Amino acid sequence: MDSKLLGEEIKRLRKQQLLSQKELSDGICCQTTISSIEKGRALPSIDILYFIALRLNVTIDYFFQNNYQNNQTYISDTIISIEEYVKSKKYHEVHEITKLERKLSKARDLGRMFNQFIDWHFFRSAQLIGLISWEECVEQLKLLLLSKERNKVHFQNLRIKNVIANVYAENGDYKEALKHYTDILNVNIKLEAYRRFKLKVYFNLSKLYFYENLYEQSIEVAERGIKLSQELEDISMLGNLYIQASQSMLKLKDYESSNIQVYLDNAKFVFQMTNNQKCLEFIGNIEKQVAELKLSPV
Repeated sequence: MDSKLLGEEIKRLRKQQLLSQKELSDGICCQTTISSIEKGRALPSIDILYFIALRLNVTIDYFFQNNYQNNQTYISDTIISIEEYVKSKKYHEVHEITKLERKLSKARDLGRMFNQFIDWHFFRSAQLIGLISWEECVEQLKLLLLSKERNKVHFQNLRIKNVIANVYAENGDYKEALKHYTDILNVNIKLEAYRRFKLKVYFNLSKLYFYENLYEQSIEVAERGIKLSQELEDISMLGNLYIQASQSMLKLKDYESSNIQVYLDNAKFVFQMTNNQKCLEFIGNIEKQVAELKLSPV
């Protein structure tokens, strides 16, 4: 329970009832105790909170429920802000927010999952802005995956594992990256969010195979991602998957230029809908290579 939020709510209800601190404390505790509670300096014992609730004409559950709702709003807003900064690649901002949250967590606990989310983005952002090495980032992220619930797989753990795989791939350790991506895809969780998350993992794995010159595997994985995207009616990674498949087809030189162009046209359709000019320019460069393939002698 957040003492500051609880104190503010008790003060609000007291003033609403036109009670002084002395009147609220009468027969329950001393006035200085009420003052300390309202300022967030102290948490009342459960029996004192019970009698305060009676005098303020609310149930004791009201304080727990109200505090929970405030916490959930705060958690949701914080997560959204961090994810928006990550999406915009504003990693310094992510690091400042998570550094502050880690400091605040010493005085209040918003739950294991939230704390894990904060630590995950703290270490990843620290690595991306050059404060720690990629090896230290991986080591710290792996520690976050250690759980007493050994037989239970949390969705957030899989998201962290995907980040670990990304860090390995970015730094040329494709073997470890492959292991982590494969582990994620082999998990069986009946969760809609997990199925949608797999689209990103399919793309990452297809890209990894491309970097390793394993073009057939890259196409196969991209095709699985495309099929799942169509099943889910989710275009979030669809354009990227079409591009990745077409790039691998181009490298193999076993595919007709017309077949490759079909994939590029599909990718263009997606990115035209989302008005993603950067990706459309990238597709244009690939199309030039396809045109050269078409003109080259067999």
